[in-house]
Amino acid sequence: MSVTAAKGILGFGPQAAKGTLATVWQKHRALAIDLDAIDETREGPAEVGGLPVPSFPYKAGPLVGGGATIQPRLFGSLGWILYGMLGDVTTVADDYATSAFRHTFHFLEDYEDFNPWMSFRKHIPAVDATPGTEFGQIFKDCKIIGGTLVLPNDAPLNMRVDVLGREFVLDDDPGSWSWASADFEHWESIPIGCLTGGYIKVDGEEFPVVSATVGFQNVPLDIRQERVFGSPWIEDITTIQRRMVYDMVVKYRNPDLYRKILTGAVDGTVWSGRPTTSSLAIKTVSSEPMPGETDPYALEIDADEIMLNQVGGITLAANQSILMRFQGVALEADNYASFTLTNQVASYTWPV
Repeated sequence: MSVTAAKGILGFGPQAAKGTLATVWQKHRALAIDLDAIDETREGPAEVGGLPVPSFPYKAGPLVGGGATIQPRLFGSLGWILYGMLGDVTTVADDYATSAFRHTFHFLEDYEDFNPWMSFRKHIPAVDATPGTEFGQIFKDCKIIGGTLVLPNDAPLNMRVDVLGREFVLDDDPGSWSWASADFEHWESIPIGCLTGGYIKVDGEEFPVVSATVGFQNVPLDIRQERVFGSPWIEDITTIQRRMVYDMVVKYRNPDLYRKILTGAVDGTVWSGRPTTSSLAIKTVSSEPMPGETDPYALEIDADEIMLNQVGGITLAANQSILMRFQGVALEADNYASFTLTNQVASYTWPV
């Protein structure tokens, strides 16, 4: 028989410190969950003597890797993912909704390389509805090393979350796990691309974007430099670079942006060696308002300065509209990158 994955569960929560485990666990529906223990068995180096075939195997040491693809609910649990990815949060009451709050996730001031430890877990369903055949995996001392938001124009937003972790534990009784809420967050807070109120703006001007992705990366130190002699586990997860990247396809309306990137001015005619930069602002909203409010849940992404790089030029193809593609990274600025979540959670407080 086959075991279906539909009843599987992705769980996560904040850790107070390295070596501890989350005490409050969020759960989230997912399109796919591939977070797991990575235990690589390698072929030993070739030796002289005996047969000309591999002679022995060895293990390099385990770690935790992979992640999950989710359709993020803005109701509440996504805030812990954003907190773990960025490192800090500032919360204020929303100006327009009496029971709502705006949580802006950003770098921790004076410690811009910091992102906190988290715990993750995965509940694997029972075999043929047989009690006692469920299987659980608990992953400790994890850090979020990547979060990529896909913003389609005709579908729900989805997010790929990538994780790197130090340790894991196997559990034969995941049915006894406790959760912050017994129920999954409902569909009403999923952001949808076609809804009025959403936008993608470059330098404050709203652009006719056909598709876009925005990714945030916490680039880790080479794992080989995190291993120490005498221990199977990596000692730490060290962030050595942080970067926000974007990729978007825009409908051609006029040559202004093309001219500006190529020549430095919207009316330019001669190539300029000065790179073009601008601000980036993205907002996506849910299809349903927050309970008791007229405003929807919302997620906003902002960067003070991004590099604009046109990919492939202006292509003319029969029976197709003219599209332009842009890629780039956010550049050092007062607000390098921030993610603002509007919901009815009063605060996100990391345990200490």
